[in-house]
Amino acid sequence: MKKVLVLVNKSISLFYFCLTFSLLLPSCAFAQDSEQNFIIGELNHPRVNRFYKPLIQRAYRDIGIAVTFEKVGGERGLRLLNEGMTDADVIRYDVVSQPDNNIIIVPPALSHGASFLLCIRGAQCDKSVIQNPTKAIAVTTRFFFNMHISPEELNANIFEFDDFNHVINLLLNGRFDYAILPSDYSEKAIFEQSGIEYIPLVEHELVHVIHKKHAHLIDRLSASIANQLDLARSNN
Repeated sequence: MKKVLVLVNKSISLFYFCLTFSLLLPSCAFAQDSEQNFIIGELNHPRVNRFYKPLIQRAYRDIGIAVTFEKVGGERGLRLLNEGMTDADVIRYDVVSQPDNNIIIVPPALSHGASFLLCIRGAQCDKSVIQNPTKAIAVTTRFFFNMHISPEELNANIFEFDDFNHVINLLLNGRFDYAILPSDYSEKAIFEQSGIEYIPLVEHELVHVIHKKHAHLIDRLSASIANQLDLARSNN
């Protein structure tokens, strides 16, 4: 009977020790769990696939975090990140981080970009196009937010699509004469080869973003991203 009581007492003591320890270090336990199965949203954009996604993957690998990428659309991707269903997003405009949401920026900026008005060859191509009620313009989702305008402020007919490549194809196939798309200026040669004129409308910093539950990673991740950017510049 005494042996049974001793074993019970030891079990109870061990339970309370573990409980107390976990209460004292909740943030450490959470951080460890939250970095398992780390999911990063990625937009279907040629520059993201070719350059930014591998760079971000290397940055996480260098701080010991294995990541999984998930294809997301512009609007859906931000909703998933804000709700904590994904942990980060490869690259976004800096305006996505707002005081009333759960999205935070990891410095430094990955690049500088803009929302470009794209026009097929021979079409009128100036900023007045977006105020012309006879013009139809294909855009990606988040267009109005990125441009800091509301739909009623534009007179052109705006058609939103969730995929960058789809909008480019609509333009090249003659379905639309105009499009407005995000770019980090790296597609300028592609636009020119395709006979597309382009005008920057609104400029932004392009940044990596994470859910605020991972704020403890910012210092290490920031240093790792800066290192990857330096390596990329030295290799060019």
